[in-house]
Amino acid sequence: MATVVIVGRPNVGKSTLFNRIAGGRIAITLREPGITRDRLIRTAEWQGRQFTVIDTGGFVPNTTATIEQEIARQVNIAINEADVVILVVDGTTGPLPADEDIVLRLRQQGKQFLLAVNKWDKKNFELSDFHRLGNEKIFPISAEHGTGVAELLEQVISQLPSDRRPSAPVKEIALAILGRPNVGKSTLLNRLLGRERAIVTPLPGTTRDTVEDIFQWEDTIFRVIDTAGIRRRSHITAPVEFYSVRRAITAIDRSDIALIMIDATEGPTTQDKRIINLVTERGKGLVVVANKTDLIPRQLEKKVKEFITNRLQFVSYAPLVYTSLLKGKGVTDVIRQAKAVYHSGAMRLSKKFLNLTLLEQLKSNPPGIKVRVLGISQTGIRPPVFRLRLSDPDAADTRYQRYVVNLIREQFKFTGYPIKLHVTV
Repeated sequence: MATVVIVGRPNVGKSTLFNRIAGGRIAITLREPGITRDRLIRTAEWQGRQFTVIDTGGFVPNTTATIEQEIARQVNIAINEADVVILVVDGTTGPLPADEDIVLRLRQQGKQFLLAVNKWDKKNFELSDFHRLGNEKIFPISAEHGTGVAELLEQVISQLPSDRRPSAPVKEIALAILGRPNVGKSTLLNRLLGRERAIVTPLPGTTRDTVEDIFQWEDTIFRVIDTAGIRRRSHITAPVEFYSVRRAITAIDRSDIALIMIDATEGPTTQDKRIINLVTERGKGLVVVANKTDLIPRQLEKKVKEFITNRLQFVSYAPLVYTSLLKGKGVTDVIRQAKAVYHSGAMRLSKKFLNLTLLEQLKSNPPGIKVRVLGISQTGIRPPVFRLRLSDPDAADTRYQRYVVNLIREQFKFTGYPIKLHVTV
């Protein structure tokens, strides 16, 4: 699929244009510069033509700041992938030296570009002022209100390479990478993709928006979504961090399997448990990834693993994978377990089979309550959902429901998925 890349210096409206083209509020847009750091990728469509659109972080030439250097590297990667480049500049400030530096970088990489002068509804300059950036055709737009975007997209479509025949649709397994800040989420994304897709620095909170891409492992296509670190609500102060957490929760809803990353040197924290609960409440598959095992002294490995296992007893049904992502260890195990969980969640048990197995046990061994079991059936998959019919549903307290769920899990596993139980007459 052809690729369109949006570039420009910070705070010129790249993410607003990206959202406008992609058809939704995907990128975080605030007045604070430097919000977008990693590349954001979505499929867009205009006049029946599909293409990939990429939003990039604000490009700051010749910077010495670690984050901005990493952003610049991500921008260069995106430009190299581009079939069409849209350079966004600010109509309220006029062309600045930073814009000229970006133009020079594009020329050096042999890339032509479409020049979009954004915020034209608040313009302080004339279009002729922007000709010094080297483009005869300039597109005045307001990404916020959509003015001029259609004309820009018509030009984009005309410059895209001829479309190849569409391939048959392939079922994807969607993975969401979640966890507290600085546990290695973006490193896992890069390892899964086999390339540097996300910015990685020792600074917590480097990832602010969700980063999405696809990869293939054996015969399976995976769509993987890296999210910003989820901190305790009381520790969230900046607006950008509030939106990052909301996007992370949205990523859970869009996923099939959540990869919950924890720091093996610390063990599961209270916040880790909260994140896991966000996943189980939404009925998603779960794999726990304990990273940074290379930092654990060899003589303490057994005790650390016992501690982690004990702290995760409340989701003992979920696979636990130990990794050292810095050294590339355990990555294949993560993919293998995610795939196994996905297929486990698809298991469907017939009512006849349940009557011959589970129903007989429920009738013959009730745990201290006087109630008749009338039947049990499976009504859903991913997550597995069961309907239990009792003569008195009100008698099924939490203890009894837990007993039934444990009985189901003992016999049928459903590895990695929470089991939902509905009690009716």
